[in-house]
Amino acid sequence: MKKEYKKVDIDKIEDLQDDMADMMEDANEIQEIMGRQYGMPDIDDAELEAELDALGDELLFDEDMSYLDEAADAPTSIPGSSAKEDPSATQLDEFGLPALS
Repeated sequence: MKKEYKKVDIDKIEDLQDDMADMMEDANEIQEIMGRQYGMPDIDDAELEAELDALGDELLFDEDMSYLDEAADAPTSIPGSSAKEDPSATQLDEFGLPALS
């Protein structure tokens, strides 16, 4: 074992440890840079959650569905097809859209 121990170069080990310490410092510096917030205010999670809940409540109590009236008035025929075609004869895909042939 003494023979093997004499083959070990302490300077190489110290150099390796110095290199590792430098790499760790670089990694920490990169991590710090990547974690910066630029002009973003600190956001309280509870406050954000309360705001989202309030928005959800607004959507639930919104009984005005007049925006759907526009969809009922939308044309149902495919542009470029003849208006005489029976719309029930048109093949639909899984999304309810006319299937491409």
